[in-house]
Amino acid sequence: MTGRVFEGADFYRVSFDGANLSGAVFVNCFAAEASFKQAHCANLQAIKTNFYRSDFSGAELSDALLWNCVLAGADLRGATLRRLTITLDCNSYEELRLDRSASAELAYLFGRARTPHRQGWLDVLGELDLTRLEHVFKH
Repeated sequence: MTGRVFEGADFYRVSFDGANLSGAVFVNCFAAEASFKQAHCANLQAIKTNFYRSDFSGAELSDALLWNCVLAGADLRGATLRRLTITLDCNSYEELRLDRSASAELAYLFGRARTPHRQGWLDVLGELDLTRLEHVFKH
């Protein structure tokens, strides 16, 4: 499904486990409780898509774009989130499930963000930790 464009699709509880969705585009889709376990989603673009309680555990999400999407309750444990682009003010993050690695990657991303919420993330993360993470993510 590399490069496929899905617009207005209903993917409620659909399994994309292990699928190659590299470069795929989701526009105004409903993918609540869908499973993307171990899926290759590098360069995926999702716009106004609902991923409520979706499972991205072990998924490759490097260079993906999640614009105005719902991620509340999503499972990102073991997912690769390097260079992930997400809108901070529009996404929902309640009950997001993370492991240590995913937490560090999101903290780094949020800490570098230029939004009204940046200072709040820096207060939690701290400038010293942000500097350490920046060194890790450049390698």
